[in-house]
Amino acid sequence: MQKKILLMVLIIFLCGILHCATISGFVSRADSGEPIQYVNVYIADTKIGCQTNKKGYYVLNLQQTGDFILTFSLVSYKKETVPITIKNLNDHLVINMQLVKSSVELSPVIVKGTKDESDGPIIQPSTLHQTRQDIQMVVAPMEADVFRAVLAVPGVVPISDFFAGLYVRGGSPDQNLILLDNTEVYNPHHFGGIFSTFNTDAVESIELIKGGYPAKYGGRMSSVLDVTERDGNRKFYEGVGRLSLISASATAEGPWKIDSQSGSFMASFRRTYLEMLKMIISDLPDYYFYDAHIKINWDIDTNNKLSFSGYYGKDVLSYDITPIMDLDWGNSILSAQWMHLFSPQLFSQFIISGSQYNNSIDEVSAEGMNIFQSKNYIRDLTVKVTLNWKPSNHHDIETGIELKFNDTDLKMGTTYQIAQNALPQAAITSLTNSAFTQDTWVINELWTLQPGLRVNWYKTLKEEPAPVPSASYFNLEPRISLKRNLDVGESIYLNFGVYHQYLSLLGLYINSPYDVWLPIDGSVKPGVSHHYILGYNRALSRHFQWDAELYYKTYNHLKEFNTNTFFNWNSETGTLSDAVNTGKGYSYGVELMLRNDWKGLKGYLGYSYSETKRKIEDVNIDPYTGEPQYFYPRYDRTHTVSLVENYNISQNTGWQIGNADMIVGMNFSYNSGQPSEVPERIFFDGENFQLMYSYQDRVRLPEYLRLDLSVHLQWNTFWGSIEPYLEIINVFNHKNVSFRFYDVQMNEDGTLKLVTRDGTQFPFLPFIGVNVRW
Repeated sequence: MQKKILLMVLIIFLCGILHCATISGFVSRADSGEPIQYVNVYIADTKIGCQTNKKGYYVLNLQQTGDFILTFSLVSYKKETVPITIKNLNDHLVINMQLVKSSVELSPVIVKGTKDESDGPIIQPSTLHQTRQDIQMVVAPMEADVFRAVLAVPGVVPISDFFAGLYVRGGSPDQNLILLDNTEVYNPHHFGGIFSTFNTDAVESIELIKGGYPAKYGGRMSSVLDVTERDGNRKFYEGVGRLSLISASATAEGPWKIDSQSGSFMASFRRTYLEMLKMIISDLPDYYFYDAHIKINWDIDTNNKLSFSGYYGKDVLSYDITPIMDLDWGNSILSAQWMHLFSPQLFSQFIISGSQYNNSIDEVSAEGMNIFQSKNYIRDLTVKVTLNWKPSNHHDIETGIELKFNDTDLKMGTTYQIAQNALPQAAITSLTNSAFTQDTWVINELWTLQPGLRVNWYKTLKEEPAPVPSASYFNLEPRISLKRNLDVGESIYLNFGVYHQYLSLLGLYINSPYDVWLPIDGSVKPGVSHHYILGYNRALSRHFQWDAELYYKTYNHLKEFNTNTFFNWNSETGTLSDAVNTGKGYSYGVELMLRNDWKGLKGYLGYSYSETKRKIEDVNIDPYTGEPQYFYPRYDRTHTVSLVENYNISQNTGWQIGNADMIVGMNFSYNSGQPSEVPERIFFDGENFQLMYSYQDRVRLPEYLRLDLSVHLQWNTFWGSIEPYLEIINVFNHKNVSFRFYDVQMNEDGTLKLVTRDGTQFPFLPFIGVNVRW
């Protein structure tokens, strides 16, 4: 009897949430036809509203008939309204909308101040969303760059000007999940880190989630950087070319049509020419890189859209240190995505993608003989299915599965008199099966609950050498967020999540071509992290928004490369546990951000206080107890301050230079000094004096301070525009120290003196370039 009652209640509940009218459609740009994300779509004078997803899709449920006003709004676009009539609850209205840019562009970071335009039930802790225009306005060396824009955000710190690895809230770069159109990217940097893998002209938007990310993401412990490529202009052909002192790029896009079928395309290519400058500056290395993005979209019908995207990038470096070192490395990516609407309330995406990162190192003697060679690759084949079901305005359910196949291989060879088994040789193939579900439940006008769960089963399929133990791990990852609306434009939220990582990166603190990715074997456990977040945000006015977050992260089963592997490795018996030191750590802090869009001045002021500590076996040893101690890693920064602002002088004052619009930008950064070791002892080995180090964080290097400025002049013509620019990096020429060397010198009186030499970062550097659009 009880079962029958429960069944009847369930049937009544399902009928209640399914029997309703729907209003759905896609929102796109009027000038290009490309989808627009995060547009506020709501019914005026009601509490019914939502935001468009990454494909520009929205759906609203109505359980009453009558006449209504459907409104579309997004800062920097003109608000649009459409009168609609719901005659009965079986109606399914499809209303597509194209939004027109406002005459005065506003920053997308502004928060609206009316109840209709609020963000509604969305819970996005620790999330920053930036468009291509935002990225390109951040002053950066050489050219606008995705990673350089992200590094200006509180909670993200660099280790050096020359390495753009993301150290997010105590996590290292290998603990960040980097996605390009839902495909994992394993090496997101070109050499030196000045350039990221992503050409900004090919990027539609980025979303950085510094912690507490939802159930659809997994496989990493620290953060997510989700990069979405542009679809390309669906209305007309256009392009842009960029030329700077060391690189050039070109992007073309437009519509295509074959009979009744149509779509769009986008292609972008970039290359550096440092090897040409070597003819002028002989000390430069023989180096260049190139990368290419391509995307083709096929709009089959209203309910089906296909897209195919590809990326290929390669770095080539050669330098003579007798012998000659020849290095090349790069990423290649292919993906296909099918978007299908089963019904207005059921949105789906089916993705199959492949990603590969490979590197090759050759050591060539003066006679031309290959005396050392190393080859390494990681291959990734992923199938992902995601379903979004919105049965009512109170529930938005996202569920899916992900199958990830990884194949890695590392091989070395040499003509040196070294035993072959002393060279690292490894090959591991693994499969990670994941399923996830998450519900955004609007309990009432004040409270929203977002529970989620991700389930992972990781298993190795092949291990070489033979003694390597196989691995099989089953892990549950609960995620939950709770949001309380305090007032219009004001809310507080809590978040908790568990995250596992099944890949390890064998490398040093900085990203380099020598890094090796390996799935874990049975000799080590997967890394695990717990995230705790308390956040508060408030719209102070239509021009200012205040955000504050407290966070705490724990890390267990951390893995750091064991440098002794170079001396004691045995490829016949070696396991991953022989190549890494394991340990644990934690990170906590507070982040504050004031965003502004006031009288044409757009940007933000950010501050963070944080502490990160790690405890790794055989690292930072107490000389008296012989036990490892907690230490501050090199990327720990107690205090950081960032100020990023842009001002379009001509647009806001009418003042021009030779009929050209003038735009100025500023990027100011301050960071506490990074931890560093100092020598503890000096001893004589019979030939030379040697230094002994103990603690990793004995001192702090001098603080980091840098001010960058930019000036852009834009002439608009009948065929497009031309935009020369000047950027000045490190205006004050502050001597920012990235590392410190120590050496021993003997004085004339026979006493010893400890001398230091600092490695500095970018000096005062002016850059010029030109952008051409047509």
